[in-house]
Amino acid sequence: MKILVAGWDSGGGVEAVQTVVRRAAARGHQVRVLGTEGLRSRFESASAEFRPYRYAPDNDCRPAATDLVREWEARTPLGVFARVRDRVMFGPAREFCRDITEELEREPADVVAVDTLIPSALSGAEAAGCPSVLLMHGPYLMPRPDAPPPGTGFMPARGPLGRWRDRAAAALIARVFRTALPALNQARAELGLPPVRGLADVMSAASRVLVCTSPGYDFAAGAVPANVRYVGPQLDDVSAGTWDDPGGSPLVLVGLSSTVMSHEEELLQRAAEALGRLPVRGLVTTGPAVNPAAIRAPANVSVRQWVRHADVLPYCSAVLTHGGHGTVMKALAAGVPVVVAPLGRDQPDNAARVVHAGAGVWVSKKAGVPALRDAIARTLDEPRYRAAARRMAATLAAERNEALVVDELELAAQSHSARRDPSWR
Repeated sequence: MKILVAGWDSGGGVEAVQTVVRRAAARGHQVRVLGTEGLRSRFESASAEFRPYRYAPDNDCRPAATDLVREWEARTPLGVFARVRDRVMFGPAREFCRDITEELEREPADVVAVDTLIPSALSGAEAAGCPSVLLMHGPYLMPRPDAPPPGTGFMPARGPLGRWRDRAAAALIARVFRTALPALNQARAELGLPPVRGLADVMSAASRVLVCTSPGYDFAAGAVPANVRYVGPQLDDVSAGTWDDPGGSPLVLVGLSSTVMSHEEELLQRAAEALGRLPVRGLVTTGPAVNPAAIRAPANVSVRQWVRHADVLPYCSAVLTHGGHGTVMKALAAGVPVVVAPLGRDQPDNAARVVHAGAGVWVSKKAGVPALRDAIARTLDEPRYRAAARRMAATLAAERNEALVVDELELAAQSHSARRDPSWR
């Protein structure tokens, strides 16, 4: 097949899309990626042809100066939602659609795969008559029965009051996104497409919505629309054998965001200090957004910018993370309990799933050194957390099928071809 991917620099979510691209290319498909220039090397290393957007906005969320959303400037979670909505998801709808339609005119594709943060690009594929697939980096992101609304960090509802809470929150989220529909519908009108009434209409236009997590991890995985498929975590993290662990006291890994987020440097510093008050070995990874030299580390804590998770997690006794889906999945797949300090985005939702599984604890991003120390100590000292993490590891292993995501891309293209030509084989 010829696969066109509409990518976006979403931080940790890039790994999921990059893994899908790598797996499709390994099966022999021709993959080309439209994306922001900062993504070029990542997708070219995954054996894809890369073409930069001509009209869509540029974005590199590793340094603050080039981050398009600048979410740390928003005062509330709804303010963050509004920024993502207006600057990424729907505000530039005309530009994303123009990039997609012109690229498909230049070279047709059998299917278009779209990053979940730019759903307006689906309309470009629709206008070109090409089947499309939406790639969700983590848990399913649409409100549905029996699951808390996305972005809230709620645990599953109990009783009438909890269900009322979920309905009220879902209505508020729908209202926030509804205000963006005029921009999307204007772009659709210019393409000769009918208007949409809400996010559900946008999602239903996709042949498939591929949820890149495990159904055993998500809430209410059985209560999703018919075009939704769980394809498992897409993690491009294979051990290179570069970590030579000396053994000794328990090893605790600290890993936060790969992009700029508020409170990140301060949380890394407090985490290092908390580890200094415990009989452990600490490994703090800062990522590209924080200079390792900025962290004052106690004698039992080492600080690095980056370590391959697959190398170090087999030796870890606990992980402290912001709750990015990739880091959480890697820790749980290794059977390692997690302390989650969400900084924003989908991270409270991942924290809720960790706590619901019993595989870790949730602390505030503003937690002080004593609270962080106590949370880490609990995950180390109470066997129930490691037992729950190992149960989740077994679930993830049982549900793992690395071929499934490419199978679904192929099926999306095949079903579209069959509808257009009943004699197609």
